[in-house]
Amino acid sequence: MWMDAVPLMVCPRCQASLACTVIEDDGYVHEALPTDANPTTVSQRWVERGVLTCDLCRCFYPIHRAVPILLRYKTALGESAYSGWPDSLRQKLSETGFGFPADEAPPGEEFVAASFSTEWETYDYGPTLWTASTADRLRAFRGECGLKDGDLAGKHFCEIGCGLGILTNEAAATLGADAWGMDLSTSVFRAAAQFRDNPRLHFVQASVFSAPFKPQQFDFVYSHGVLHHTFSTKEAVHHAAELVSSGGTLYLWLYGYDDVRVSLPRRLAFALEERTRPVIARLPPRVATAVLWPLVPIYQVASLLGRLSGTHGSTYSAQQAIHAARDRFTPLYAHRHEFSEVASWYDEIGLHGLHKVDASEVPPTWALAIERNVSIRGQR
Repeated sequence: MWMDAVPLMVCPRCQASLACTVIEDDGYVHEALPTDANPTTVSQRWVERGVLTCDLCRCFYPIHRAVPILLRYKTALGESAYSGWPDSLRQKLSETGFGFPADEAPPGEEFVAASFSTEWETYDYGPTLWTASTADRLRAFRGECGLKDGDLAGKHFCEIGCGLGILTNEAAATLGADAWGMDLSTSVFRAAAQFRDNPRLHFVQASVFSAPFKPQQFDFVYSHGVLHHTFSTKEAVHHAAELVSSGGTLYLWLYGYDDVRVSLPRRLAFALEERTRPVIARLPPRVATAVLWPLVPIYQVASLLGRLSGTHGSTYSAQQAIHAARDRFTPLYAHRHEFSEVASWYDEIGLHGLHKVDASEVPPTWALAIERNVSIRGQR
């Protein structure tokens, strides 16, 4: 985490500002803020370990492996980070009335976090992403957003459900944004390590239902393939829209029914998924992976046929195939929606200038994903 990120985050419980305490490698503990005597030096400082505190609700949030854990409830990872802090810091927090937040997690959110943490923990950064080249995915990202290099210079961007941070980094590196990636899963820790050299790129572990940001903070909010995995897509969309500034843009890609209707085999596969996913989702993550391993050859053959037909840019490795199988069968929720339904939500929120992204705006290897699902932009 870069120190200058601190003033841009708020307590996810009460929206109050946060103070930062840094834990150095040698165990030395000290408070540090970008407004200190030498703001430039402090602001460009990397914080690997520490704690964010909210004076208003007396909660603390660990900074672990350079990522703030800004959730309204206590997690096992947060507790593990806390146990490694110097005794003096833990004692001071206790004596001054600070503790972990103790709210209830949104329905199913802990299942979602566990599932996607397992899904992304071994996925490699490399030349392919899903069934396309990474280069094609980055071009598709710009097409989805309707942006070209430099268009977000000096603006603020947030990706909800950033995974490994590849697209969040693209927003900072080529679109020019001050970019934030937030995710429930532990993938954000890999993202922070992978892209730590960019001081305009920040990652947080957080929930869309209580994002650690002020309302209307971002000029562009992007979420692809994420909000349908929450207990209520509609409610998640409303919370995401709260982050969009006046004149800003919200882009969403959500599962659509057209992806199911295209053929009888896909209808049958969807029916099977609907019946088995809630069961597999509740299994311990590694047990779920073992259950899904027999599907790996099927996914590999399907990706090979897609490549031969020109709709896929690459063939799944075994690692990518189990990743895809987990993505299909282990989320507790996987809602599907019609474009008209999501457009009505945008209208309710007060977003205008709705644009339905079509296949012509992305590379051929991403065309079907756009064509058969809900891909929509709108402005506040």
